[in-house]
Amino acid sequence: MTRMLIVWLVGVLFVGAQETKIDPKVSQAIRGGRSTGVILLGTRQMLEGPKGFSGFCAKHKDAKRTQLRPKIIARLKAIAKADQAKLRRELKLPKEAEGLWLVNGIAVTLTPEAIRASAKSANVKYIYPSGPIPRGGIRGRISEVLPKAKRKPFSTKDKKIPWNLKAVGADKVWTELKITGRDAVVAMFDSGVNYRHEDLRNNIWINPGEKANNGKDDDGNGLVDDYYGFDFRTGQPEVSARGQMHGTMTSGIVAGDGSGGTVTGVAPEARLMPLIGWGGVYTVMRVHEYALENGADAMNMSFSIPNLGHTRGLWRLMSEHATAAGLVLVSGAGNFQGLPKPVQLRVPEGIPCVIAAGGVDRNLKVPRFVSLGPVEWGSVKFYGDHPMPKGLIKPDVCGFPGAGYPVLAGANKGYIDPNLRIRGNSFSGPHVAGTVALMLSAHPDLTTWRVKEILETTATDLGPKGKDNDTGAGLLNAFAAVKAALVEKELE
Repeated sequence: MTRMLIVWLVGVLFVGAQETKIDPKVSQAIRGGRSTGVILLGTRQMLEGPKGFSGFCAKHKDAKRTQLRPKIIARLKAIAKADQAKLRRELKLPKEAEGLWLVNGIAVTLTPEAIRASAKSANVKYIYPSGPIPRGGIRGRISEVLPKAKRKPFSTKDKKIPWNLKAVGADKVWTELKITGRDAVVAMFDSGVNYRHEDLRNNIWINPGEKANNGKDDDGNGLVDDYYGFDFRTGQPEVSARGQMHGTMTSGIVAGDGSGGTVTGVAPEARLMPLIGWGGVYTVMRVHEYALENGADAMNMSFSIPNLGHTRGLWRLMSEHATAAGLVLVSGAGNFQGLPKPVQLRVPEGIPCVIAAGGVDRNLKVPRFVSLGPVEWGSVKFYGDHPMPKGLIKPDVCGFPGAGYPVLAGANKGYIDPNLRIRGNSFSGPHVAGTVALMLSAHPDLTTWRVKEILETTATDLGPKGKDNDTGAGLLNAFAAVKAALVEKELE
């Protein structure tokens, strides 16, 4: 009897240990016997736990960002290639299972029995919900391919410069420092971009390895006709989003060059890489991988996702790997001030390495809708740092969420001016992303973590002395940040 009890207890403990490797959202999904999409996270990752990223930054404090990127990508891919081959054989995964390299993980749709069996593997660290897993290689067409034209140099002559750009010192960067964002690429992770707009068409990124609308995967990346970017949600190359103004307006704040008479962009000669990837963490992962492999220097993310539970940890791992590989991640802080703390700032803006952009109005006061910190990580699996009540101080810096300054119209030309109603922290983030483009145009080898540090140390403090949960380190100062980047370049 005693021996049977011991065996039974061991069995219960064993099953319980495996169940702790299955995310609660996955467990809930498979209770009804349905197959579900999951990410099988491998046990070996480049960065581990709450101190992995800070340790990486300390180890590579003298690194050059452009030299570090290919090395980190190669390292991440090597880990994924070696470990995932073993895992595929062990678990007999279907051929359509999608390998990821930004984290060492495999995205696959499995039955409840297969998910429970996967949890027993010593090579599986955790099983997260993936969201939809669309297939690549689908034929699609770009609605319009712009004729190639010689890019005209940017000039402010006879153009209106709105107050928000002057308030962050962007105009002084162009005129005094002669930096306009040229050669910097900003991935716009948004609803799509109307690249036909006359203020954007000169600044749209083009994939040099792809020919438009030939129905082929010219560069061998598994995507057909990704000439201007890609929609990972639908598996199609169309990113123009004529009916969606959100991505067009955020893109205009990053790089609207004023061809129609009003400069709306902080970095009016930066390149814009339109990317779409709503649906789940799998498509988000593909967006980040694409941005890294295709040379994006920064990524603007004007969205905020709630209720992710432990999947916040997968987002953090992905973001820390991407940041280590040289992609500066920027996100608006959200529009949820009415919610209790600490749920106002979500993912991605609540991730420590992501630059969260809070907001102030023209009078430098925080509007009622702008989300406030702190952020907690104490409850998230594999991290457990920044517990409440103190939490992690966020936002990091502030931009201008509007209303009050002109934004691009949804048509192929023109502006919404006066802009009396359009506002939100979706527009604070692009102020910061545009400033990052200016900084990396001035000093391409500046590491991602130094970019964040400089933005904070050069910001104009608005609240109590030091960084706080209302306005972060203060109002963005693009002029001071770019000057600091240039000083560091001279010292190398």
